[in-house]
Amino acid sequence: MRHLLVSSADDDLVEGLRLLLPPGTVLLSARGVDDTLERLARSARVDAVVTDDPEVEAAIREEIPGGVPVVVVDAADRAEDAVVAVAAALDGS
Repeated sequence: MRHLLVSSADDDLVEGLRLLLPPGTVLLSARGVDDTLERLARSARVDAVVTDDPEVEAAIREEIPGGVPVVVVDAADRAEDAVVAVAAALDGS
């Protein structure tokens, strides 16, 4: 079972991932830097983070260097692209 944290103000990204991720994947969601860092601090089981906010990625890199893989998706990316990027990040870790 994998735990994925999605940090986005775009509900479509969260819902798209929810539909496409393999069964048994736990999907957590957050919005913004503070909410994302708080969720990461409370959940040691997060395997990867998906975000469309470069500030969230920068904050994670600063607060948790070398920790959890972070996949940054462009606003134009589809949820399918995010699923592929997450699989690559987790398989490479």
